[in-house]
Amino acid sequence: MSDPKTRERRSPPGDKQLSLERDCRNGYGENSKASRKNIPLFKAQSNRRGRHGARIAVNAMLDDDALQAERMLLLADHKALKPAKRKDPDRPLGETLARKEKALRRE
Repeated sequence: MSDPKTRERRSPPGDKQLSLERDCRNGYGENSKASRKNIPLFKAQSNRRGRHGARIAVNAMLDDDALQAERMLLLADHKALKPAKRKDPDRPLGETLARKEKALRRE
């Protein structure tokens, strides 16, 4: 038995393989600063859409057509809970490099 605190010894090719599998890169197509700024913006816009729809539905409830206003309120809830844009997870480094290589071959 080996000491569990010691790191297993890996060869450079094995280390490279683990790096290609575990390390991730942003594959969305914009730089990291844009992602850091745009993700909160998308979330805020989604919340604003939901609040705006709810405000319209509540104002419509004051009128006679309560059933239509209730449908509008449910739609506003759906818009708030299901944003139009979603975050994408980062891609593994190996997959990113394979895509770049494939794109270079096409040129």
